[in-house]
Amino acid sequence: MKLFSRLRHLPLLVFGLLVYLVALVLNFPAERAYAHWKASEQSSRILALSSISGSVWSGKAGVALIQGQTLENIEWNIRPWSLLFGQVGLDWRFQLPAGSEKNGSYAQAKTSLGLDGSIEFSTLEARVPASTIAKLAQAGALRPTGSVSLNLSDVVWDGQNLVSANGRVVWHSAGITLLKPLPFGDQALTLETTDNVIKGVLKDSGGALSLDGIVTLNAEGKYEFNGSLAARNAPNLERALRSLGRPAADGRIKLKQSGTLASLGI
Repeated sequence: MKLFSRLRHLPLLVFGLLVYLVALVLNFPAERAYAHWKASEQSSRILALSSISGSVWSGKAGVALIQGQTLENIEWNIRPWSLLFGQVGLDWRFQLPAGSEKNGSYAQAKTSLGLDGSIEFSTLEARVPASTIAKLAQAGALRPTGSVSLNLSDVVWDGQNLVSANGRVVWHSAGITLLKPLPFGDQALTLETTDNVIKGVLKDSGGALSLDGIVTLNAEGKYEFNGSLAARNAPNLERALRSLGRPAADGRIKLKQSGTLASLGI
């Protein structure tokens, strides 16, 4: 009877132990975990953190240096239960250091990382300098101006191709420098996914560059673009656009292109 009485409480003891272990893991200090990871010679070349607080699962860092790019006020929160579905659910946010073109720059998202290499953003918001994006895309020679804002949802990368995206991307005070500064004005891209095809509508807001077009992207990574552009009372821009083609009778240069994301290096 005494043995039965002890065994009767065994499930409660096991459950209590599991709760304790889960709590221990969830509250493991992020600073201590980073210290162990930093011991690797390769780690310091990828990521450097300072002013770390919180846990591995929900923490903050004052400053991060990721492959030469400085970030500030980094926050993260890992959703543990997402692991049961073969994903790593991660909510994150960061800011770029203050500067002449970086004031108010930030990015935040609710992300799910799949074990198969897929990435999903249920929401993705950001505002970053166009020059930063150009640098990442190895197109810094164009010296773009302005900033790019994103307000997207249901963005899905299946590990090979972009298969879903909805929302809006705006290039504010857009422009590039080719010998001389060429201002474009605000340019917007509205995205919508239907039947596994992403449709993007390009439209300007009345600035120096008149632009309209439609781009489609299917689940196999094939894209098509049809559009036209022209300059509005901007002689320098008008001369620069002539390198793209001869204007039609309506004064607009027609553009048509197709291919794959892989051919663009994406």
